[in-house]
Amino acid sequence: MTPEEKRYIYPPFIVRETEKIDPPNFLQTKVADFLSLIRSIWKISNNDYQEQFWVKQDSPIRGDNYMETMETFLGDSEAVLEANEAGRVSMTKKQRKLLQELCDKVDAFWDDPDTPASEYGENDEAIVNDPKWQKIGEYAKLVYEELSGDDLDKWEKQRK
Repeated sequence: MTPEEKRYIYPPFIVRETEKIDPPNFLQTKVADFLSLIRSIWKISNNDYQEQFWVKQDSPIRGDNYMETMETFLGDSEAVLEANEAGRVSMTKKQRKLLQELCDKVDAFWDDPDTPASEYGENDEAIVNDPKWQKIGEYAKLVYEELSGDDLDKWEKQRK
């Protein structure tokens, strides 16, 4: 993917972080250091991204779907929250609260028997169009903005 494609697809924080060259022995000590977590939160927040890459399977991002995003998000968020509790990762009380609440919302949706299973993307369209999922996406946008410092509305206007 070219830098221009990255800047078109992803918001500024994610682009800046992926363009950095990590120094040797890079330690993740603050929530903003966990790019895969923040990227998955952004994916949860962005219905256009989900339509393009989960539903339409429009490359250049191969193999991206609801299940892949959920596995990344749930695993990373659990690890970050545990590391924060142990004092190894710093985040504000507000960041922690928002992230925990997003985890709870995603877990409840994931465990809901009315949520269609979608291991390989086969039901991603139904998930993307589910009003419960869309509410989670709205909340994820708030979490993303709090963790990254990006203003997604401003970014979307600049992009178009």
